[in-house]
Amino acid sequence: MDHHIKGYFSQFRDDSPKGQFHKVIALHDGDSDLSWESVTRLIPQMSKGWFELAHLPAKDRIEFIGDFWLSKLPFHPLLAPFLQRFFDSLNDVGVFITQRTYDDPYEASLVYSLKNDSGFFRGALPATEQEISDLQKSFAPNILPNDYYAFLRVHNGFWKTTDCTGLIRSQDMPEKYATFQTLLEQEGSISTSRGKPVNPKALIPFYESFGMPFYQCFWAEWYPEQEMGNVYYSDSTKTIFDVESSDPSAESMAFSTFLDWLMFYMERID
Repeated sequence: MDHHIKGYFSQFRDDSPKGQFHKVIALHDGDSDLSWESVTRLIPQMSKGWFELAHLPAKDRIEFIGDFWLSKLPFHPLLAPFLQRFFDSLNDVGVFITQRTYDDPYEASLVYSLKNDSGFFRGALPATEQEISDLQKSFAPNILPNDYYAFLRVHNGFWKTTDCTGLIRSQDMPEKYATFQTLLEQEGSISTSRGKPVNPKALIPFYESFGMPFYQCFWAEWYPEQEMGNVYYSDSTKTIFDVESSDPSAESMAFSTFLDWLMFYMERID
């Protein structure tokens, strides 16, 4: 596995006071003999598929989880070849169970290790149907994109390497939206890059970059492909890209679909 993973999933010890977690269990490690019953006592909502995945050889883990992504995500002309490249770039997929402090609940993460110590991604457990229903109700009458909901059924929370905020968990979205709106109120008016006023209430953040005030947001006033597109908001410029001036692109950080943004986020940079 990528050496950064060992550093990130470090446990507090007398000889390692800078550890990240009180408890770390690498479920995929051959030394872990936790039973399914023991795991579900720690994490009642644990995925049985993840537990079974952890006990397969690394090559099979990569293949099986790649097939799972394809089965859950809707068609996009670039998605299948992108996922093929992404999963070919991995050397392992691991299942970690962690407890941040002694009093915190245990959590599970699926960790995607890139070859050549190129970094890793972490994914939280899939959203339940109740969590998705709650999210839909929270933002009604706005309808968030179907490909976004599909990805939540893969990972309800997703992070690149040590990105501490990343893709916001569904249960945290309403609170994050309220915090974001407070930020925008303090900033005053916002506009597109060409000066057109933007209704701040129409911006719904789903990704926060490394704990900084830089967000990727669904924009409830832009429907490029019959569903909400998404744009980048930076606190430093207080603008979003003017989607009427040119086609959306990675350079402009405006994307017609959630999957377009996700592929951009996951793209390997050599």
